[in-house]
Amino acid sequence: MILDKKIQIFLAIAENGSFSRTARQLSLSQSVVSFHIDALEKELGVALFKRQGRSISLTQEGELLFKNGKKLARDAREVENELSSLSNHIENRIFLGGDALTCMFTLPWTLASYSTEHPETVFAYQHLNHEDLKTKILNGDVDLALTGHPIRDRKISSQQCFCDEIILVAGPNYNGAPLTIKDVQDIPLIWAKGDYGLELLLTRELAKAGANIINLKIFMEVEGIAMLKNFVRAGIGYAFLPRVAIGDELSFNLLKEVPVKGLKLERKTHLIHSKDKHMRDTVKEFIEFIHTHIHPQKDNGEE
Repeated sequence: MILDKKIQIFLAIAENGSFSRTARQLSLSQSVVSFHIDALEKELGVALFKRQGRSISLTQEGELLFKNGKKLARDAREVENELSSLSNHIENRIFLGGDALTCMFTLPWTLASYSTEHPETVFAYQHLNHEDLKTKILNGDVDLALTGHPIRDRKISSQQCFCDEIILVAGPNYNGAPLTIKDVQDIPLIWAKGDYGLELLLTRELAKAGANIINLKIFMEVEGIAMLKNFVRAGIGYAFLPRVAIGDELSFNLLKEVPVKGLKLERKTHLIHSKDKHMRDTVKEFIEFIHTHIHPQKDNGEE
């Protein structure tokens, strides 16, 4: 991106409200992030953040730079897109976003498969929550996003592209006996937080089957699938997880699938992008690849 790197890092911190979270998102060390912000503050001669313990907030000058910096970022992206359109070669960069489970499991294998045919393509990726996804797609900060739920907006295209089975799992000592939906209300559950699509699916489908979420014994909520799987392996409780996320654990009997009579859960992954923004050729190729190579669905129509 032609926008100065210090401004890019500043905008990311202002949006995240955290130096450490920004460092993880941008795959940088926290010291590098701090170095760029210090350099930017010295260059501008103003303080951009108020630091109070572990929390930060924007100063008045920071608010002004954030407001205008977002405009600069959008303008820079538009200039890049226009330059790409005028060139005779395909612009080989794709800006991706996605939610927790999609990005951890579906996206890596998709990119690995695509890269074998298109090694020249470079990807930039942002892990985004439900609130940020729509905004960044509409602003043009992200070309495409993979999410576990459709985005309802007349300016956004939302198409189903994958389908994952969600299963109930227990620790390695589980005896394998199937449960009823009534049994599910009596077992200790570990709930996966941070994936809007999965939470929405479980809340809706369990209620349809007769297990309202308010009646479930959710004794722990966990952000991060790796930590959640460790809790289940230790025998602390049960959890609903995508089969694709626990294939190795099931193969080595580190986790056990728990059949639930009459319950079948499927999590649909959606490919979303703006209808109004200019789409570069390489982005179009990637969309076509997903629909024709990676688990193509019978119905790929727009929702």
